[in-house]
Amino acid sequence: MKVTFAEAGNKKFVTSIGRMAIGPSTYADTVIAELRNESLAKYAWLTNQEANKGGQITSWSTGDTAFGPAHTNDKFNINGSPVFMKKATAWASAVPKKNDGVFKGGTEWGITIPYPANMNGFIGAATDPVNGRAVNGANAILTFDASGSIRLRVPSTGYDSTFASVTCLTKNGAFAVIGGNLSVEGTVVGDLAIGAVSAPIVGGGNVLITGDIRYKTNPETNPASTDKLGVYAEHDLTVTYDGSNPAAYQNRIVDASIFSLKGEFNVQDAKSFAPRGILRTLGAMAQYYRGEIGKVVGGGLQHGYNKNFRYDERLAKNPPKYYPSSGRYTLYAWREN
Repeated sequence: MKVTFAEAGNKKFVTSIGRMAIGPSTYADTVIAELRNESLAKYAWLTNQEANKGGQITSWSTGDTAFGPAHTNDKFNINGSPVFMKKATAWASAVPKKNDGVFKGGTEWGITIPYPANMNGFIGAATDPVNGRAVNGANAILTFDASGSIRLRVPSTGYDSTFASVTCLTKNGAFAVIGGNLSVEGTVVGDLAIGAVSAPIVGGGNVLITGDIRYKTNPETNPASTDKLGVYAEHDLTVTYDGSNPAAYQNRIVDASIFSLKGEFNVQDAKSFAPRGILRTLGAMAQYYRGEIGKVVGGGLQHGYNKNFRYDERLAKNPPKYYPSSGRYTLYAWREN
């Protein structure tokens, strides 16, 4: 038997050729296995810790639903009857062990998935002087329009420009704020990744979701949709609201795949404002800590939002641009000749 190895980008190919002589004839069989670097976008929910940055344990509660695969390198804390529609995996078994959590896809404990140590692929693409686009040392605002245009504003400098499409903003689909924070909302047309990272002295590295983010073509009703957004932060991603009219922020929608390298995905004032319905996301979500979305007391929502985290099934084979990976190679496909 002869075994060979080859690499192409994030793919590895293992070729095994076996030969067998039977009488005067020799028979050969070739098997080629394709391995791919495991994208974290295969999970609807992934955390490194199920506590927030302050060390406070957060729970999956009655009214919460995860529609795609869920994993934590910690343990799921169950309060009532949350629903996990696909398989749930974790390092430790759910707490309490005898709980009313509904695990429709089954469970598996004792599993750890390496959490990324950097966002170098995304940052490198965004800072490419020819094909990417980055704002340095200032806060920026991106507003997506259903026409396909994208408005970019940098308040501190007065910069205000509207780009006709994703490729006009960034040829390779990567946009980053370096040393500042990024605010974003609107209707997304196209395929791109946006984010924020910190810089020495000036700080930054947070993303503020100031309004709903929606895909113009919903992949849940039209799987052929080419609209896809990755939103990445070195620190926190926060769903915010205008304090002058908080009642207008009921039932928020975030169509995007979320990644936080060192922080969490959370909601502004999640523990203090009145219940506002459901926060629905569509995509993948990975965060180092688990941020606060809402507070449930006695089986009812007391503050913030209930969680409805829906998985974008397209991501299992076609992750968002520059979405981080675990560094592990897993079997993607194989063929036999």
